[in-house]
Amino acid sequence: MTDHPRLADDSRLTAEPTGRVVGVDGCAGGWFAVWIAGDGLQHGLYKTVRDLFAAHSDADRLLVDIPIGLESTGSRACDRLARQWLGARGSSVFPAPCRAVVEYRQQAGEAASYERANRLQREQLDAGISQQAWNITEKIAAIDRSLRDAPPGADVYESHPELCFARLNRGYPIAHPKSGAIGRAARFGVLGEWSDDWEPIYKDACEEYRFNQVARDDIVDALVLCVAGQQPLASVPAAPPVDDQELPMRIVAPDIDPAWTQYIDLAER
Repeated sequence: MTDHPRLADDSRLTAEPTGRVVGVDGCAGGWFAVWIAGDGLQHGLYKTVRDLFAAHSDADRLLVDIPIGLESTGSRACDRLARQWLGARGSSVFPAPCRAVVEYRQQAGEAASYERANRLQREQLDAGISQQAWNITEKIAAIDRSLRDAPPGADVYESHPELCFARLNRGYPIAHPKSGAIGRAARFGVLGEWSDDWEPIYKDACEEYRFNQVARDDIVDALVLCVAGQQPLASVPAAPPVDDQELPMRIVAPDIDPAWTQYIDLAER
């Protein structure tokens, strides 16, 4: 039987939230967030993780598109399973850097180099680090440091926009990349099925922020994480391991059965 995401044994994860839900995506300007306030959605841009957590310390849950929980000796199961779930879109889930790379980035700061990080990753995981993963390592380090040293009052979960879109789309990943108009339109269609006020937020954010601060993709990703966080959540994997800092290595997504689940047994005959 294929290993599909199932409910984690965590009542706070699987229950519908009772308070504010915040969807967060890292961006060039810092951290872009969308959240429910009253009867509608709001958005904001925060320069640092500390600012983000302080502004939403009374939230119920934050879903963040950033790796949380880092391997020291192998690849993360949550990354492998998420890629499996997404099929042809699995390349949107790139392997997270190992803890040694993240700690190197923290210690070296601006002097850190991709070449040194790549060597560290190969020493630890027998595989190099992608340029995409290296580009967000500073943000991974910031989240990691904040969760270890000054965790917020809210529950913070790692999530992935494409996995959330697939779950909200009855289990079908969106084929077109979100960088193009067709891909964005397809994702707008999914958002429209779950939210009545996503469009004004998207338009307002596009007008308020320069593209070199908050890209269109960042707005779409934060929106879907906010929408997804309003649902009961499933953990990938169902029983996630923790890293050497006791942070869970998991990706969460809406606990919605795909339309094709009923046919899995037939397909495996």
